[in-house]
Amino acid sequence: MKKGLILTLSITGGIAAIIVSVLIGVLIGNADLEENYTQKIKKIKSNITMAEAKVKDEESKLLSIKEHTAAAEEQQSSENEKLEKLQAEVDEVEKLIEEKEAITKENDSLQEDKDKSKKELNKLSDKVKEKKAYVNELDDTIKAKEKEIEKLDKTIVRKSEEPIELIAGQYLVGTDVPEGRYQVTNTGDGTNFFVYDSSGMPTVNTILGDGMVGTGDYVFFTTTGDMIETLGPVKLLPIE
Repeated sequence: MKKGLILTLSITGGIAAIIVSVLIGVLIGNADLEENYTQKIKKIKSNITMAEAKVKDEESKLLSIKEHTAAAEEQQSSENEKLEKLQAEVDEVEKLIEEKEAITKENDSLQEDKDKSKKELNKLSDKVKEKKAYVNELDDTIKAKEKEIEKLDKTIVRKSEEPIELIAGQYLVGTDVPEGRYQVTNTGDGTNFFVYDSSGMPTVNTILGDGMVGTGDYVFFTTTGDMIETLGPVKLLPIE
């Protein structure tokens, strides 16, 4: 009995010792596990804290990037506006250059026309000078003729006989017109006047007019047998 009890107690004590050892091991293992867990938690929290710090840093960087981007966009918008204004000014300058070129061409054309007109004007001026010189010559001729007429008027003594008016035609001296000395003057715009002797030879061949056309009045002698021919109306004034 005693041996059995002792054996039982021994076994029970061994088992108890084993259980205690196991419990102690478990407790010691749990303590290690808890310490490891705590360290892991701390490490995770530290990692989370670091991650949050990185996130905040990244958020700060992102905000800074957004601010820089907004500033860059605003600056780009301002640059675009400046570029548009500059392009508008360039377009205006190009338009002004085109207008200048057009005006320059027009001025060149006008200058050419002016030069041509000036040449034509010079030609006309030369013609006017020539005409004036010719008119002056005519004036001198008229003055000379007027002086001749004045001299004739002073030297010619008209007879008291009535003038003889003739229309265009041929007249025989001695039959149609008395022989003698006459001053013939036209009574129209001017006419050709002829006197032929008895042999048919012309002794007078002149144009009666007003000085501009023809030679004006004409004084001639005629005898019986002569023939007078006039192409227009004239008047014969008997003179001494």
